[in-house]
Amino acid sequence: MADKKNHDERVERLMNLLAESVLGLSDEGILAEAGEVGVDSGQEAERTQLVLRQASKALELVNKRLSNLGHTVNSDDWWRGHWGYHNTCVTCGSFVSFTTATGEMRGAALDGLCLENDQYTIRKREASCK
Repeated sequence: MADKKNHDERVERLMNLLAESVLGLSDEGILAEAGEVGVDSGQEAERTQLVLRQASKALELVNKRLSNLGHTVNSDDWWRGHWGYHNTCVTCGSFVSFTTATGEMRGAALDGLCLENDQYTIRKREASCK
């Protein structure tokens, strides 16, 4: 398990270094480099847009499902883990995660209503007939 964690940390550091390297290039430099290796920048742009739209849609769906169940998550608290992105309900602490690639959702927060949310509490006075 420690080897897997070390590997993941090395990959993350490498990805961060690559991202910093690309951020340091001008637009012309990126296009020139892509052209040198035969990349079609139009196709790459479309592919990137598709990936970003899929990720945005997956996040939107999980947030909507959580909201429908009365759960509240802080949008700044999503973190990337081994299996997708993870968060917890700020009200009850239930865990939720999802993947951007497939949109699959997991976690106790998806199993039912937020029990700590007052919105779903039926009070005797409201439930009684007049």
